[in-house]
Amino acid sequence: MEQEFTIITAGDSFIEEFDRRMEWIKQRGYRLTASSRQIERAGANYISLQICGCNRGGVFRDDDILYIFRHQLAEILAEHILNDWEKQVIWREITRSCRNLDSDDRKIIFGKSSHFLRKCHDSESLNLLMNYGRKNRIAHRVFRHLEESCQLVVEGFINFCMRDYLTEVKFSVEVAREELRNEKEYSDFVNLLRYFVDSQIPKMQEVNLMIADNGVFYLWDGQGAKIEENYMNYYLDDMLLDEIDLDDVLISILITIAPRRIILHNISKLPPSESVEMIRNVFKEKIIECQGCERCYEHAPGSDCKQRS
Repeated sequence: MEQEFTIITAGDSFIEEFDRRMEWIKQRGYRLTASSRQIERAGANYISLQICGCNRGGVFRDDDILYIFRHQLAEILAEHILNDWEKQVIWREITRSCRNLDSDDRKIIFGKSSHFLRKCHDSESLNLLMNYGRKNRIAHRVFRHLEESCQLVVEGFINFCMRDYLTEVKFSVEVAREELRNEKEYSDFVNLLRYFVDSQIPKMQEVNLMIADNGVFYLWDGQGAKIEENYMNYYLDDMLLDEIDLDDVLISILITIAPRRIILHNISKLPPSESVEMIRNVFKEKIIECQGCERCYEHAPGSDCKQRS
């Protein structure tokens, strides 16, 4: 048996991986060679991969070995596409669909899109599963091609035989662009609130804030007097109609009071909260985090959080 496969692609970084992955076939008495030469005009490499040998009474037939060879080669090329071509494919889509954005925004979108394609949220096991699934789909497509042809031009294969992959990249860029837009809108909103807070006279010098683990918040002034009830009635009708939630009420009250300082109690013991993050972003240098006081110990998350009068 003698078979040659020709791969035309940018770079030849996968040849080392080819030698490693084909070691099992070599141990069965087959000879494998890989050579590369650059096609200067095309800016690509012409890579020749050869397998030759014959069955000498082993368990596997020549056809079996050739099948395994194609399968391993498809796996290697799938990894090559994801590791060496994906950045170029993402940039091409960004250039096409984000012409009106400046270079800094395009770089941000590129980073977000790459992260989105390779990961999902913060689950390591899910990340591995998603990346394996993407590589497996590409490898399957490459394997089918190698069954019909002994030559593969990687760039053309991506452009004309991997429409679902290109759609996936396009979707990741759209998601990244939308996320960037939302982040900018959030930043503009925070800056507007900061301007509003800084431009008005504080109604109180100090506000203490404690949030229970069920989301209920408690406010008191520097003398320990409760203050949330004085403002809650204004939002009561909207809350009953589910037109506003507790987080929005809390932020609205603090912006209305515009205190010179806000002392946060037991915040570090609670899970991340959008409302707390918003408060930190709006009030920034006015935020002080309590390191532990009598109220913190009495009303720690998990307790009934009944406020002392």
